[in-house]
Amino acid sequence: MTLYLELYESLKSQIISGDYETDDKLPSKRQLEKHLNVSQTTIERAYELLLDEGFIYSKPRSGYYVSKLEVLPVVRKTQIESDEKTIEQDYTYSFETAQVDLEHFPFDTFRKLSRQVFDAPYEHLLNEDYNEGLYELRQQIAKYLFNSRGVSASHDQIIIGSSTNQLMEYVVRLLNNHTFMIESPSYPPAKMVLEKHRIDYMTLPLESDGINIDDVKNSHRDVIFITPSHHFPTGSVMTIEKRTQLLKWAYEKENRYIIEDDYDSEFRYFKKPLPALQSLDTESRVIYISTFSKALFPMLRMAYMVLPKHLVEDFHRLKYKESNTVPIHTQQIVALFLRSGHFDRHLNKMRNIYEKKITYIMKRLKPYETELTVSGEQAGMHFVLTVTNGRTLDDCLKRAKTRDLKIEPMKTYDKNHTDVSFVIGFGSIPFSQLESHMDVLIDALTG
Repeated sequence: MTLYLELYESLKSQIISGDYETDDKLPSKRQLEKHLNVSQTTIERAYELLLDEGFIYSKPRSGYYVSKLEVLPVVRKTQIESDEKTIEQDYTYSFETAQVDLEHFPFDTFRKLSRQVFDAPYEHLLNEDYNEGLYELRQQIAKYLFNSRGVSASHDQIIIGSSTNQLMEYVVRLLNNHTFMIESPSYPPAKMVLEKHRIDYMTLPLESDGINIDDVKNSHRDVIFITPSHHFPTGSVMTIEKRTQLLKWAYEKENRYIIEDDYDSEFRYFKKPLPALQSLDTESRVIYISTFSKALFPMLRMAYMVLPKHLVEDFHRLKYKESNTVPIHTQQIVALFLRSGHFDRHLNKMRNIYEKKITYIMKRLKPYETELTVSGEQAGMHFVLTVTNGRTLDDCLKRAKTRDLKIEPMKTYDKNHTDVSFVIGFGSIPFSQLESHMDVLIDALTG
């Protein structure tokens, strides 16, 4: 570091930590010159920086003095070094669940639309408030949902948000006098929001084809949060029979609702996609939530929900709603991406790519079916792999670590889970690297 910057940082640290008190006089430039064996120019530049930032003040013909400062937290170098050591390491082989394949993302098209949106025709976006989200985006989402998921909704029923968490915040406020239940294990955002608001909720154990409807009926609760299309983390898909039974339960009483998080609904393999619960709803009891995280990319930070019409007015009457947190130009870019047909083409392309990946993975795992059991592979970008050859969880994790392999235990999401199971995400792994990833995974769990 340049000497004057090093001196500046040292003096600032002493002032912040309280080594100097308010109105204490700092050493003169001549004193520091002799003591540190540095030039007066170096000292003068360091003092000037402290002066500019308000840490010290000067008195003509007297010198420099410490300014009055509020008490500041002291972050010492040893603490910073300790924090840096906790940063998660990069792995050579990683089966992440929260990432997508960016190798085939149409960046050129997205850049072109971005430039278009920031041109003159869209200057009006800078001066208007779109609390529910940009009109054109909500209009395009309504068309997309009807064509792809059978969801029937007008644009005014659609609310844009930055995440499932934010939309769940709205739902909890809309249904503040209701009692809740969620799946166990559950998708983290729902649980986090309920606990944040100190709302009591009941957990219902998950079966291989969704929740047990009898448990729902016996719960004496009136709102349930579910992820029927591809549950996270188990990967289970709720059958059409259970979907219709759940709707029937909701219709039995006036104040019952189903919050449907249509997680991973865009990607289903080997079988025909099941309709969204909302598309089967004839009495407006389903609140539909989804995001663009998997269809486009996670850091887009854009989600949306479809409210039953009778709840739309309640939403508008909610007090102290935060302004829409999704950048308005980003909303316009996605609206153009949808309107132009690029979104549909991208989805179709990615379905084929992800299907090829999961097909290859299943082919590689088949010879080990007596040691490894697969579930939840029919949709989405993750599945559950259970080790049945006698190896313990600790043993598997140690073997994975020595092979520079990252895998997430199911126990991370479900503390009561007793099997040696892992949630395996494959979306972000380039096809060219899939073979080596599978070699290491199989070797770690079976070798």
